[in-house]
Amino acid sequence: MENIRTIETGGTTVAAFEDNVYRGTYRGVGKAIIAGMEGMGNGNLELVALDGNGIPQLSISLPDTLIAGYKSGEISLKEVYERMEMSYDTDRPMGLLKGSTGVINRSAWKADIVLYPEVSLENSTFDKLYSYRVNLSPAVEMDLWKGAKATAQVVFPIATNMKGEYKKIRPGVMTISQEIRFRNNFLARIVAGNFTNHRIGAQAEVKYRTGNGRVELGAQIGTTGYSAITDDGWYIGTRQRINAAVKGSLYVPQFNTQLDLQAGRYLYGDYGLRGDCTRHFGEYAVGVYAMYVEGEVNGGFHFAIPLPGKKWSRKGFFRVKPADYFAWAYGMVADGEYIEKQLGKSYSTRPNENRSSNFYQPDYIRYFLIKEQQKEKSE
Repeated sequence: MENIRTIETGGTTVAAFEDNVYRGTYRGVGKAIIAGMEGMGNGNLELVALDGNGIPQLSISLPDTLIAGYKSGEISLKEVYERMEMSYDTDRPMGLLKGSTGVINRSAWKADIVLYPEVSLENSTFDKLYSYRVNLSPAVEMDLWKGAKATAQVVFPIATNMKGEYKKIRPGVMTISQEIRFRNNFLARIVAGNFTNHRIGAQAEVKYRTGNGRVELGAQIGTTGYSAITDDGWYIGTRQRINAAVKGSLYVPQFNTQLDLQAGRYLYGDYGLRGDCTRHFGEYAVGVYAMYVEGEVNGGFHFAIPLPGKKWSRKGFFRVKPADYFAWAYGMVADGEYIEKQLGKSYSTRPNENRSSNFYQPDYIRYFLIKEQQKEKSE
């Protein structure tokens, strides 16, 4: 793993790590817990899971009695997962780590070429039953300094029944982003560059989440212009459009379900509401959504499924790997004013934007760590 920092203080070993090896958050967290306990002598252990080139996401605390019981065989790994403490509150352990001597295996300036598959299927024209696009969109992704990342993606069309730009090699997501974690579970992200859905510009977002991760509140605002590849080259429009939203999220651990609600202004000046209900099945995420925009209703489903390859080591400064997940969303409205007025239009600022990637919710991680352990024992 990367960005490893350790310190021993007051009978506790504190360690931070960033998992850039394992697909799925709970799998990497589980590996770190086992390695941490087996490498311990005496005392307590506190781990901090990092993401986004050093941004703390999750705190895991294991008392010395729990570690000693596990190493002696009196306590099973399943019991360790059940009894350990997990929280989004990382201020205290990260404060202790400021006294550490250095960082082992930094992620800065290491590059990945990630191969993203893209599939689009729309029923929004009268001249064909469905418009389809199948692309392979590799992206170079590089960590810069703490919290900063550069992404440069190129879209290669594989198959389509559409014309113009969709048959051309073209830029995909090309951005520079900066994430910042403030005290008391506040996080912010600023990103600038070329986004999806023909948008280029900048977006800022901020969010707050409770320590147990069951409630999250946030807001975002963006300003973008039109971006497209034409016969004359790369066209960038000068007219800026403002989009903004306020968001709320509730995680229901009894059902491994996340409920999201947002209200805001979309790309073309329309205002509306969107609600999502997403169920997590390990690394699979399946959900439905509904939208009410300017008196019009739309809805559909979305999902994220893991692609082959649970582990991809990065031993040097360069790695080629497939995307961790394939994500797709489908809307039921194919005609009428909703389509004609381009209502509810938005964009993504990441190639891997889905509801499985980088999901560090504590209840989710504990549940599927225990489930994985039960599955391994039954086999």
